[in-house]
Amino acid sequence: MASDSADPLPVSFGKAGKYLWGNIPAFDALNIAMNEGAAVKDQDLALCFAASGDLRNVIKTINGLPSDYTGKCTLVINDFHPLVAIRSIVVLCMLLSSGHSEEAAAEVALQLLYSSKLTSAQDSFLQLWIDLLEKMEQKRPPLCTSQLSFGSHCTLEWAYPSEVGALLAALRTPAYPTSKAEADRRRIMLAPERIDYRERYYASLRSRHRAGFAYQRQTGVLLPIGQPINSFSTANRLLYSEDGKWLLKDNASPAAAWSPLEVEAMRKRLNLPQEDYMGNLFFYVKDQLTEFAKRARRFKMFVFLSAVDLRVLPTFLDLGDMGNLRFDRVETSNVMDTVGPSAIISAWGPRLNRFNPSSTLIMYSMNWPFYVPGGMAECQGPNDLMKNFMELASYLGSREGARRAKLPSISLILNNLGAFFDTRPPFRRFLRLSGVTRACWSAEVRERKAPRIMPLRFGVRIEEFDSPKITISLEQFYFTGQYPDTRSARVLLTPGEFPQVTFSFQLGMSDS
Repeated sequence: MASDSADPLPVSFGKAGKYLWGNIPAFDALNIAMNEGAAVKDQDLALCFAASGDLRNVIKTINGLPSDYTGKCTLVINDFHPLVAIRSIVVLCMLLSSGHSEEAAAEVALQLLYSSKLTSAQDSFLQLWIDLLEKMEQKRPPLCTSQLSFGSHCTLEWAYPSEVGALLAALRTPAYPTSKAEADRRRIMLAPERIDYRERYYASLRSRHRAGFAYQRQTGVLLPIGQPINSFSTANRLLYSEDGKWLLKDNASPAAAWSPLEVEAMRKRLNLPQEDYMGNLFFYVKDQLTEFAKRARRFKMFVFLSAVDLRVLPTFLDLGDMGNLRFDRVETSNVMDTVGPSAIISAWGPRLNRFNPSSTLIMYSMNWPFYVPGGMAECQGPNDLMKNFMELASYLGSREGARRAKLPSISLILNNLGAFFDTRPPFRRFLRLSGVTRACWSAEVRERKAPRIMPLRFGVRIEEFDSPKITISLEQFYFTGQYPDTRSARVLLTPGEFPQVTFSFQLGMSDS
């Protein structure tokens, strides 16, 4: 087993499943300080999260607005997956409603997002909202539509395909016992034939972090170690199929969805135990959700939810009364990996707000290296590969300027060559081969020369975006490489490496 002094990096594992939890850390799609600045305080904003997933980027973005924001914020939240769409509307209703305190609502929302079981009180709260939403829906084939007002300041409206409405109706009365659901979760998450992958992953963690990760996997509940879980006795139907099948991959972890550096910063600030990373994550996510609830209950907001292919979402908006809406941000997750960047640019470039020089279309890719020659560190010539190898060995063999007592292993170096591999030239080739130049010209948008929303790749600070290799400390390297599972599907079953392949692509009305 690896020791703390070796600071090993992660091993990834997984089977086919659904992506119900994020696999890169949440980010603020506005990043006001580097874009609109203080003037945003009273500006109206339109934000689109076209593949919203577990809402983490929505949460972080609203929490990034000034606390005294007085403008009106319009949110379009879309996800093609019916169960994700239902989960989004239920969680948002809980957080927006004043029926429970912000903190109480946030804790229920957290468990709905990331725990396999709920308490009876939490399940009753979920049942209340499912019943209310199903009763309110007006079925106008092929859509199910309705709206809710939360006081005078916030309106939530939805227009879902009929299959979402059918699933919502089916969720009212689960057709399976909790024991069956839990057995299927354990069949996947604790499969005996997969123990080698799990043990290698635990071996890659610092010893003090292993217990927390193993405990969460064993119980399926996101709570601090030591907090009673006997009351969590009802299956969370938002993470299971209609017949009680567990829907997530066996390498899925809530830890991948939120910044490990921010979780660690909060741990230090609150003096939480180092050993229980997942418990610390619980407090961090609850704090984010609580802050979102406080802001959403006082900000002027209009929220529209849908569940369509993001390429047709602009046309879908045209069919309603939102055709004239132009967006200050459009965030599309890594959908470019399946439909290509040009299709997204063509659909969403014309929808950016021409009057806001900071308006941005955000995409990121995890699979691009497999579509372009020389996309990965292993594709280099022998001389470049050896140089890459020596740079990484020197980096991993030091700690705060001093040499380590124990040199890094060969496997640790080989699994993390991507950290010192210059991804810029092959990514540029990928964009050219994908027809991005022509798509940008047609949509009258341009690529930003300097990113102003998020870094271009993991391990490079946003202000050092043009660096050919990582620029973070060894401590940050451990956390950044440890928790986000940002590998592409091809390497999910192999020893993991530093997440070299994720690359963000930001387009806007100006290139500065």
